[in-house]
Amino acid sequence: MGIFDWPAPAFDWLDALMADQLGPLGRIIAWSVICAIVSMVLYALLSPQNRIKKVKSDVATSRKAMSDDDGEDFGQGMRLAKAQLGHSLKLVGVIVVPAVVASLPALALLIWLDGQYGYTCPTPGTPTTISASPSDAHVAQIGTAPLSQNGGACPIVRVSTKTDTGTSDIVVPLQAAVPVIGHHQWWNTLIGNPAGYLPDNTPIEQIRFDLPAQEIIHIGPDWARGWELTFFVMLILVSVAIKKGFRIE
Repeated sequence: MGIFDWPAPAFDWLDALMADQLGPLGRIIAWSVICAIVSMVLYALLSPQNRIKKVKSDVATSRKAMSDDDGEDFGQGMRLAKAQLGHSLKLVGVIVVPAVVASLPALALLIWLDGQYGYTCPTPGTPTTISASPSDAHVAQIGTAPLSQNGGACPIVRVSTKTDTGTSDIVVPLQAAVPVIGHHQWWNTLIGNPAGYLPDNTPIEQIRFDLPAQEIIHIGPDWARGWELTFFVMLILVSVAIKKGFRIE
């Protein structure tokens, strides 16, 4: 489990609570609203709103001064341009740290949503395309894990490949509906792989599973049926509404 996975148990609990009243689409919309509220409240609390308002006013003033300049004095034009650039960079400097900090809970939620609503393991008896790296590795599905709540059963595979000393043979159970298993990398300290990892001493680099994607909406093109489009559209709409409604700079 990575650092950004720590809130996952709380997300699981709240999602299960909402599942009593809402379907997947309703829960995705609810998560987008929660994410927008938390992010905007954090940003409003962490950012110096009065200072941002002052810097924005300075940017507008310098922009107007540039537009009113007749351009006859090159030195004056350069001073105005330098002033506008300075105010713009100051605005970025004032905003960037609160914005990044306020986005961290959203990042943790996005990681959890991708694991929860991204893919599903196939139903028992459904063939699954499985491949491995290096390409000469032999992959065979030898069983399935117990049925999950959505009726899917994650595959258990045996992967064999030749080495200088003989043959390397490992058995890997897919522990979650994640399409890729690899070795533990440094970034897994931040974002873990719930499907598990390959043993450090195996020459197998990666195993890929062609898992079916979950559909939150059952109409429209394939790219619009997953959780991502619904979530981000609602997130943007609610965030803009909060920003405008509460006049957050």
